[in-house]
Amino acid sequence: MLTLAPSVRIYFATEPVDMRKGIDGLAALVAPTFEKDRFAGHLFVFVGKSADKVKVLFWDRSGFV
Repeated sequence: MLTLAPSVRIYFATEPVDMRKGIDGLAALVAPTFEKDRFAGHLFVFVGKSADKVKVLFWDRSGFV
């Protein structure tokens, strides 16, 4: 079970993303895609082109996870 603080928001990308992208590549997509601060602790969800893979990116004070 995942417990999140009430201030945490979950943002889903509306366009498919190349799943070969790593943490740095996904973090670079946050500003132009979501127009949000990637260091705010929110969850950013990316889905692959074939819709069978999902990657979730968030900042936890020591780095991206």
